[in-house]
Amino acid sequence: MHQIDKLHMELRFTGSRTLQGLLGRAGFKVGWLHVATLIKRMGIEALYRNDNTS
Repeated sequence: MHQIDKLHMELRFTGSRTLQGLLGRAGFKVGWLHVATLIKRMGIEALYRNDNTS
């Protein structure tokens, strides 16, 4: 969870699948569903464009 938080602070636009790939390169073997569960538990969400924005 610490590593996910660290990566999220650097790349706030990444979702669970991208974070899973980055964690894999860092030596952590984890699936994207587990990463998604941890992200939800931590209250993190990716920054992206929402509907009705200009």
